[in-house]
Amino acid sequence: MTIYATGISGTIGRHLSTNAKPILLDLRIPDQGSHLTDFSKKDSLLHLAGIVGTGNVEADLDTSYKVNVLGTLSLAKYFLAGAGRKFVYVSTSHVYSPSSQLLSEESEIEAQNSYAEQKLETELRLLELFERDLTKLCIVRVFSVLDWDVAPFTLGRAIAKLIDENSNFKLRNGDDVRDFLTPRSIANILEKLVEEHSLPTIINLCSGVGIKVAVAARTMLAGSGYEIPEHRILPGNSSNPYIVGNNSKLTKLFPNMDLSWSPSIRI
Repeated sequence: MTIYATGISGTIGRHLSTNAKPILLDLRIPDQGSHLTDFSKKDSLLHLAGIVGTGNVEADLDTSYKVNVLGTLSLAKYFLAGAGRKFVYVSTSHVYSPSSQLLSEESEIEAQNSYAEQKLETELRLLELFERDLTKLCIVRVFSVLDWDVAPFTLGRAIAKLIDENSNFKLRNGDDVRDFLTPRSIANILEKLVEEHSLPTIINLCSGVGIKVAVAARTMLAGSGYEIPEHRILPGNSSNPYIVGNNSKLTKLFPNMDLSWSPSIRI
């Protein structure tokens, strides 16, 4: 079996192993899939590429829509028209409605921001596209990605700002509870998912454990030997204070997998 992957230069994609063969394409251009080599019945495609983050999406909604929605659908149509085995689409937990309970794949959906709106629309249109053979589709809803090597707009980069003793930056909403995994862990799990012969149509990729943002910040700082600036880690909650997943489908597939969040040491 051959695993092809888009988005290999992204936060998660760059942690994929050499087993994943990169696909380089410009999703802004229609019918990019037609330039690819035909997939065989043993080939799977892990689709990570896209414009990520609410700020980036809102900066250019039209281009983001072309990439995140239309580009994905064009690629999926090409894959489905061939003999490919599994199309694995990486989505986000922000498609779920706010809840104080663990979020399962059957939980109510309601996109929480413009990025999630595009992800959710793509999910729904992929389900329509693959409705005659859902065994070829797997939608993976990734929860919170946290480590030092993450995108500038993410929590990990915000925590990194606390290292600068001369900065006035304050980390807010420290009482929010999130379900964290590192990019490396997520990439490893995604590869294992793609290799499986039988997958749920939708699956949560998460630890299943809620950790307060303030606790995560202290863990990362202390683990890398930095002093914790307690006066700059503020309590409080955002409009969505609790996003933690039920990962029972994932643990059923991989009962012995370590799904704990373990951040790297910052050098």
